[in-house]
This record gives sequence, C-alpha cells and structure tokens, in this order.
Amino acid sequence: MRFKIGILVFIGLSYLFAMPQHYQASADGKDIALIYVTSDRQVDEEVQILREMLAAYTDVDVIPIENIQEDTLAVYKRIVLFNGYKMQLPDEALRAFNEFQGQAVAIGDNIEQLAPFAQWHSGKTVALRKIGEHMLERPLEWNAITPPDHAEVKVMASSFNADFPFVMKERDSNWSYIGKVIQSSPVIYDWPSILGDLLQLSTPDIHPAFIVLTDINMETDVVKLKKVVEQLKHYNIPINLQITPLFEDDGALYYLRNNKALLKYLQQLQQEGGAFILSSSQANMEKSLHTLVLSHIYPTLIQGDSTLFSGALRQQENHFYITEIDTQKMYPYTITAINDMDAHPLYALQQSIRYIKSAPGSAIGIQYPSYLGAHHVQELAELLNKKVQLEWLDFRKTEQLVKTSKVTIAQSANGEQKVQLSFTNIERLKMRFDERPFEMVLWLLVIIVSLFVTVFFMNTLRLRVTLRKRLFEERKHNG
Repeated sequence: MRFKIGILVFIGLSYLFAMPQHYQASADGKDIALIYVTSDRQVDEEVQILREMLAAYTDVDVIPIENIQEDTLAVYKRIVLFNGYKMQLPDEALRAFNEFQGQAVAIGDNIEQLAPFAQWHSGKTVALRKIGEHMLERPLEWNAITPPDHAEVKVMASSFNADFPFVMKERDSNWSYIGKVIQSSPVIYDWPSILGDLLQLSTPDIHPAFIVLTDINMETDVVKLKKVVEQLKHYNIPINLQITPLFEDDGALYYLRNNKALLKYLQQLQQEGGAFILSSSQANMEKSLHTLVLSHIYPTLIQGDSTLFSGALRQQENHFYITEIDTQKMYPYTITAINDMDAHPLYALQQSIRYIKSAPGSAIGIQYPSYLGAHHVQELAELLNKKVQLEWLDFRKTEQLVKTSKVTIAQSANGEQKVQLSFTNIERLKMRFDERPFEMVLWLLVIIVSLFVTVFFMNTLRLRVTLRKRLFEERKHNG
C-alpha cells in the first residue's frame, strides 16, 4: 500500500515539474505585457493611450520588442503586441510569442510573421470610412487583412463600397487581431471594451470623477462662487478650485489679493480642506505660485504641465484615464464644457458622458466655470448620479508635491499639508511692491513722514531738556 502511494506521489511530482515553465510563473506572475514596435524604439502617443486603457483593468508593463528574450513572457498572463512600424521582428521575440499560451492581441502590421497568423493574407490598401457603428471624421488608409474562414469577426470596417473584418479572434489559438487603434472620437471610446473582451479581463465598473471650479481670478464674484460651493457641498462633491493669481488684461497684471473679499473666502476654503489648482502662463508660473502661498493659499496641482508639480490637470484629446507620465500624475478633463449660451446647456456634456461611460474605468473630469453661478449644479449632480456609477476623487486626499527654490508643499493622502517657505524679508517686500506699487509708495511716505515727525519730536524734547538744564545751572550759579 505504501509503495503504491509512493508511486502516485512520484508520478504527480514528475508531472508537476514537467509542466511548461510559463504556466507556473504566470499563476503568480504579472498580468499584461504591452510590447511595442516603433521606428525609434520610443513610447509614442498610441502606445501611451493603449497603456492607459489597459492599466484601467490591471497592471501593465511596457516593453520595446528589442528587449523581448525567449523567456521574457513566461511571467505574464496576457500580452498585447502593438506594431506601429513595419519591420522584421527579432527571432527571439518570435519564439517567445509562438510559445506563449495566454491571451494575446496583435495590433497593426507584421502579424504575418507570427505563427498563429500564418494563413492570414495582407490585401490591398483601402480607405476606411466606418469602424463598427461609427463614421470616421476623415478616411483612413489601411492594408486590408483577409483571415481564414474559421476566424471569428468581432468588428467590421467599411470603405465607400466594401466591408472588411477589422477586429478578429483566431479560433484555433489564443491570439486576436486589431487592424489599428483609431484615435478619432467617438471610435476611441470603444477600444477599452474591445481589448477587455479579447483579453478576457474583468470590467472595472467605477469611474473616478471630479469637478473643478474654473475661471477664478481677481474679477470673480465671491457671492456667486459661494453659492456654487454650497451647492457642491450639498451633494457631497469635493471642492476643487482652479485659481489664476495673476489676471492679465490689455497688458496689465491684476492680482487676486486685490479682491479682498474673494481672498478671505479662498483662505477659508483652504482651512476647510478645499483643493487648489494653479492656472498660470509658463512665464508667470513661479511668480503666480509665490503670490498664492504668501496669501496662505497652497495649490498642489497645476493646470497644464510643469516639472514643479507632481500632479497636473490636462485637456488632452483621446486621453481619458488617470495616468502617470515621467513621475507626474495626470488627471484628464474628459467631459465637454457647459455651454451656457446654448438653449440646452448640458446637452453636449450629456453626449460626452455617454461616450466616456462606454470606456470602463475611465475618468470623468468636468470643468465648471465659476461665473455660471449655481444654476446648473443640481442638474449636473443628478445627471451624473443617474447615468454613471462613479466615485468622487478628492484631490486634497491625494499625495502631491510642489517644489521650487522658495516653496515646498508636501501633501499626504490624509489631507495634511507641510509647507516650507524660504523668502527673505526683502523678497517679500519686493513682491508686495510689484503687487501694489501705489499702496507701497503711500506706506513708504507714511513711514518717512512718521520718522521725520519722530526725529523732530525727539530733537525738540532734547532741546527742551538741554535748555531747562542750562537755565537751572545758570540760576544756581548766579544765586
């Protein structure tokens, strides 16, 4: 009996160690390898967009095809091969692809070099006008691919007079094919779902969302702003404010602190946990930041881009996921702005939400101009709660870092801010003079006059004491 059990254990262990190594590694390994083929071996915009889409589902490693060795893919469960450049793929990479047993997607050119696509044929160049249900803004040239009959067609494309398989799954293998990742709207919003389906990924249901109150500057009506903030608080929406400290008009600079009522209210919101986003031109960026922090308002993100900030908000077409680029976290504005001049101000915004909703896990970033007042807040909040399953993103509860030669703002995930300022008194005085030259001149005159009066009074007092002393001595001497 013991002998039989020993034999069974031996057979079981032998079978276990005889299994292909990539199966064992994949079970506890990484998820997706995004392998790219580009002309300069650099990550281009298409690769970056693919990475953002896939990262909404799971962990993604981005690897140039030149770095693929025969055993590189053993630790991955899935791969995506993006071919943005026609070339002969390295032999080691081809062997790694042919041995890979997980779900795989090939995009673009070079697929005829892969064993699973050996029976597929490249056809003539056609001008596509439609992908799936979406018409393209302009015709797209593409080398049509003819798959074997057993391939399962997922999405069709159309030229002016013919239809072509565009997204397909190879039934005899684990590989799928996508003709090209079209970046034009609204086709771009379909790719996350298509990739998720081909790679058999579980779909993220929640959309991270944020609303930013924009166009806040010296001319902002503080009463209108208060009403908007109160409405947002009513719907438990985090308060995010995009501030322009230096407002330029006809070549003249107007400082936020000149609106004393607005400045006082913003300082109150700073204390209450509001998050501030700096809006500034590149030329005035540090000056704008320094102006704000000396007013006790501490921005932790920036609108646009700057190496001074670890977090930024961007208006960038085709990017609709929160992502990290060169250690800087990007939060995208993804929803069309409210058009208050339109008969239906939220109509374009509703269409935009419909598109972004179709991309699993994508961010819902909305700009709400403060000058609109509170008129649309209720309708917007109810629309979002009705149409989308979302989770409000509180920028004050994110890790951020702002660092210049004079300012360091370190914000932790619990909302705590550590601020270090290293301005000298002369620098502070100069900045105040730049902001309010007339007022500073008046103060200087007041100080000069006060000093003159003080000196005059002291001299007069000294003379009176001297004269009284002399008079006393003369009386004493003359009896």
